[in-house]
Amino acid sequence: MAAFNKKYPNIKMKRVNVAAEDVPKKLQTTIASGGELPDVIRIERGQKAKIFDMGILEDLSAAPYNADTSLLFDYDIPAFSVDGKLVAIPDDMSVAGLAFIKPLAKEYFGTDDPEEMEKMFTSWDVFIEKGKEVVQKSGGKVKMFPSLGDVNDILKGQRPEPYFDGNKLNVSALESVLSALVKFRDAGIVDKLDQWTPAWNAAFGGDKYIFAECPVWMPQYVIGPNDKKDDRWALMVPPGGGIVRGGSSHGIPKGAKNAELAWKWIEFTSMSQEGAEAQKTDGVFTHYKKAYEDPSFTNWTWRNFGSQNIGEKFFVDISATTKDMPENINDTYLDEAMSIVLQTLAKDSSFGLEQAMDRIKKELKAKAPDITW
Repeated sequence: MAAFNKKYPNIKMKRVNVAAEDVPKKLQTTIASGGELPDVIRIERGQKAKIFDMGILEDLSAAPYNADTSLLFDYDIPAFSVDGKLVAIPDDMSVAGLAFIKPLAKEYFGTDDPEEMEKMFTSWDVFIEKGKEVVQKSGGKVKMFPSLGDVNDILKGQRPEPYFDGNKLNVSALESVLSALVKFRDAGIVDKLDQWTPAWNAAFGGDKYIFAECPVWMPQYVIGPNDKKDDRWALMVPPGGGIVRGGSSHGIPKGAKNAELAWKWIEFTSMSQEGAEAQKTDGVFTHYKKAYEDPSFTNWTWRNFGSQNIGEKFFVDISATTKDMPENINDTYLDEAMSIVLQTLAKDSSFGLEQAMDRIKKELKAKAPDITW
């Protein structure tokens, strides 16, 4: 905001703090009461589908905004569009790769070099077989991942098709991910920790798990606070390519009183070099594609990763292999069902693909009766 105010000293902004998960409800109550919506809505990925489904956002690719989509990454356009209309502009890069603990990789795979690791792990089938070797060599003390939720994040991000076409569930796409999760579980290479718990956070400072999913924000906000040791981690492109994990965007509601000024804010933060440089000082990286043409901009190191240029790995190597999928309101119901299924999968070895699909269909039927399969 300081950089924006320096460029536009006459534009005054009032920021209202609302917890990300409360934004959809806040918008709904404001609309119902006939209240005034904000000129800009900040949209976290977890609430994106709900907010997009409200139909309250302007088409930013149309006049008077005429957003230049060539300034964004190709995978951004379908992810932030509804019925071919670009309704939000992403403002923080959240591509994700695979991080690993170097001493463990060296011990069990003979190398801690990211490029060598990428050549070794050519597929998830190879990954599973290598994982079995690790478990055997370590006597079960070391596994590949702490949580089946981590694996789901990656496999979901790599799915080749959306989970939903309108209200119709893409059964084959979901079954493909669930089958892989069962395979990971049955191989015994993933532990039973729940994501975002104290035990899961503490695992980053330990020596029990070799790999972690690693979005751009993770070195600074997850790995760093939980692992006080320097130069222990490295970053690589995952088997199957990069994914998008998290991320925020800005949209302008229809009828916004200061839509023109709101657009200046979005253009500055998300579609300009000045905004890119300002955001980088806070460890936030832009979706403004041109910024990454300058090697000095992509150059980024973090103490846990030693001298590795993780900026180049994220924004060049991983980004080049990354795709994203459009989602709708039904994806939020599926996410809720999947959280239940993942816990059961991790803790009950008799719970397989068929039972998982039955449970998901039961949960979806209760939450969204219009969904078909």
